[in-house]
Amino acid sequence: MATIKLNKYVDQLYAVIEKIEGKIEELDEKIEAIEDNAMEKDRDVTDAEQARIDKIEEDKSDLQDEADEIQNAIDYLEQYCD
Repeated sequence: MATIKLNKYVDQLYAVIEKIEGKIEELDEKIEAIEDNAMEKDRDVTDAEQARIDKIEEDKSDLQDEADEIQNAIDYLEQYCD
């Protein structure tokens, strides 16, 4: 019975990871849009745009760290269930 409840939580954690990965993809698209905008204007990325890209990259890294921590928790729960 406890294993069934733990599996339910594992499934929920996997769903959270999927949402985080979706957010990371959205951030990648924002970076791509900034870079595409500069290319369309036939210029390099401005300092302000680069600062925005750097902030987005930082946010992506933070999200990836969170996803990794959740994955570690999932691994622990799955090992516990076995």
